Formats: sequence, structure tokens, C-alpha cells
Amino acid sequence: MPVPLKKLRRILRSYDVWEDSSQGKGSHTTFCRRIGGSVFSYPLPTHRAEIQDSYVKLLRRRLKLLPADNVPDDEFFGRA
Repeated sequence: MPVPLKKLRRILRSYDVWEDSSQGKGSHTTFCRRIGGSVFSYPLPTHRAEIQDSYVKLLRRRLKLLPADNVPDDEFFGRA
């Protein structure tokens, strides 16, 4: 199920994820998160009002926000 971009941005901000527009390319925005002294990033297509769930899963994997990283789905999506 697609996630509204505005909602996803609110969720990510609650996990201290920021947008780095200087790294984005055209219709993509790079989302970054500092984890243990390193910065992890993932470019996400943001040209639509909704983000496909496949992109959200890849973003969560890269930024270590999956259930395997102790961030259950209901907690993640409930933060909006």
C-alpha cells in the first residue's frame, strides 16, 4: 500500500532522519540518518504525492528502521 509522502516525512523526522536536497537528483530526495557515527542515506523518488511500499521498505532497510532493527511495522507507521 502506498504511503503519502507527507506522512512518510513526518515518520522519518521522528527517527531523526533528514532530507539532503543537495544530494537529490531531479525528482529524487536523499534521506539521511546518523547511526553509530556513520551517516546512511537513500535516494527516494519524491515526484509523486505517494511513495510505493517497495521504496519505503528499501528506505527502511538502508536506514535500519525494520523489525529486525527493533522497529516494528506498527510502531513505524504509527508515528505519523
